[in-house]
Amino acid sequence: MKIGYLAQLSPELRTPPFDGPANHIRHIVHEWQEMGHQILFIGGMGNDYWISKDLKEFSSIRNGQKKFLERPIRKFQTLSRLPYVNYYESQRFSDVILENLSGIDWLYERTSWMSYGGLLAAKKRGLPLILEFNGDPLLDLKSKGQIPGGLQLIISKALFRFTLGQATHIIASGQGWKKNLIEKWSVAQDKISVVENGTVLVNLLRRNELANFQNKNPQAETRIVYLGSFFPWHGTKLAINAFRELLRSGINAHLFMIGSGSDLQETQTLAKQLGIEDRVTFTGSLSPEEYAEILATCEIGLSPYCGWSEFSGLKLFDYKAAGLAIIASGQNGQPETLVHNKTGLIIPPCDEKALLDALKLLANDRKLTISLGQQARMEAEEMHTWRKTAENIISIINQVIEQRK
Repeated sequence: MKIGYLAQLSPELRTPPFDGPANHIRHIVHEWQEMGHQILFIGGMGNDYWISKDLKEFSSIRNGQKKFLERPIRKFQTLSRLPYVNYYESQRFSDVILENLSGIDWLYERTSWMSYGGLLAAKKRGLPLILEFNGDPLLDLKSKGQIPGGLQLIISKALFRFTLGQATHIIASGQGWKKNLIEKWSVAQDKISVVENGTVLVNLLRRNELANFQNKNPQAETRIVYLGSFFPWHGTKLAINAFRELLRSGINAHLFMIGSGSDLQETQTLAKQLGIEDRVTFTGSLSPEEYAEILATCEIGLSPYCGWSEFSGLKLFDYKAAGLAIIASGQNGQPETLVHNKTGLIIPPCDEKALLDALKLLANDRKLTISLGQQARMEAEEMHTWRKTAENIISIINQVIEQRK
């Protein structure tokens, strides 16, 4: 099949290090190509649109000339403080798609806030549009203090709800996001399928390289890792506080924190204020190849989400592939990828004491840590490769398109 992969507001895909959303796109595109599909990617990065056949070489595409009335309308809109609807940007993205993608069987778009150029192009060309929903952008804006207000919020939500409702089908990356789509955005349940993310670490790491598949000196330190972004809802400061209490209880441990984000500096400052900076290593953003080496030496992985409605982040699949005993925030059956006391420990969100208790339990029970880590790894080998994720998406889309005939 010939697939148009779209991202009107794309993560940076041209130069590493790549963040989670960028790696998601790169892995799916790679696997689809390996399966024999032809992919053409178009995305907005910086001030331009870019096209690529392989996500290795990119060519910039001119945005096109501004519409005749665009400048005066924008000026009037600004002076009058009228709501912003992102029409001209979406129209230009639609034009770029129509001018550069031909012979496409269907369009697959990563959802972004108030971006509906893919929908406009799909309607004009009569193509199925599959939306990928990896998170509620309004929650993201709210957590960063950037949520619009008043009439702008009403119009923005209406546009986003309309775009979701007009899509042929939606692929959600977790059960939490499916629930969000149904309850908050009024999307019909039968229009949503859940396909969890994958991890490249299944292929990068062999079992015999992993700490929980090796004999360990009982006197050696317990190595704990956090992998992901540093934003308020990731609970990184919560992790630092719980880790300090773990050390105070007499446990010999070291914490690795991998990633970047707006809360990184505050988290580093907190570690210094608590006097544990020599027990915490901040690495910054790393490639999967780089952080795989660190995860392989650790026994425990942390996912302390706090204030977020979906608990099945990319980190969980990397942790499982690295054979880590996972401590993860969750509720109401989430995260679905973990089974409590089998492939991880699920604790209430934002609960520092529960996180500390789980850390103490694993640090003092090597047998349980090994069991959780090894079960997680074996499940990752079976279920969480990117090829499996890519195959599941294609299978669902084929069914959806067949039903349209």
